[in-house]
Amino acid sequence: MEQRHRTELDRVSDTGYHQGVIAFTKPPKYVPLREILERRKQDLCLILLDEVQDPHNLGAILRTAEATDVDAVVISKHRSVGITPAVHRTSMGGSSNVPIVRENLYSVLKTLKDEGVKTIGVDSEGAVDYFDENLDGSIALVVGGEDKGLSASLIAKCDSVVRIPMKGRLSSLNVSVATAVILYERMRQQRKQETLKQ
Repeated sequence: MEQRHRTELDRVSDTGYHQGVIAFTKPPKYVPLREILERRKQDLCLILLDEVQDPHNLGAILRTAEATDVDAVVISKHRSVGITPAVHRTSMGGSSNVPIVRENLYSVLKTLKDEGVKTIGVDSEGAVDYFDENLDGSIALVVGGEDKGLSASLIAKCDSVVRIPMKGRLSSLNVSVATAVILYERMRQQRKQETLKQ
C-alpha cells in the first residue's frame, strides 16, 4: 500500500489501526428491553453487565454473545462504556447482530423476574460452581465490571449466584472470558437436553 493511502486511512480511523481497510457504517442503536421481550423466543438468554468500562471487553462479550445465540446484552446507564468504534470493531460484527439495551439494571431485573426469567449472578463468592447450575431455559446472566466485579446490591437481586472455580493464584477471570465460559456451558447443557429428548 502506498504511504499516502496509509496516511489517509490513519487519519480517518477512529480505532487507531485498520490493516489497510476501513468500512463506514451507521452505529447500532440501543433497543428497549420491552422490544426484546415482545419478540422473545421460547428460551430467552440475556447478559446484564454491571459497569463494564473497557470497550474491548464489551466488544468481546458481544462477539461471544452473537456466537452463542444471546438475545440481547444489557449495559447499565451509568459508569459503563457505550457503543463506540472500538466496541464495534472488537465485536467483529457482534454489535450489529446482537441487540444492546441501555437501561437501569435494577429495573431490568425486576421486569425479568416478572416475566419468569431466572437471574443468575456470576461472582467469585457464588454458592455453586457454574457447571452445577441449571443454565437451560430462560435466563439472564448478571456479570460485574473490571474494577469491582458484581455489586452486592445486584447480587442480592439475583435468583442464584455461581462461581467459576479457580485453581491458580488469581481470584477471577477477565469479564469477557468469564462470560464466554458461562455461555458455552449453557450451550453444552442445551445440547445435552436435546440429545436426551431424541
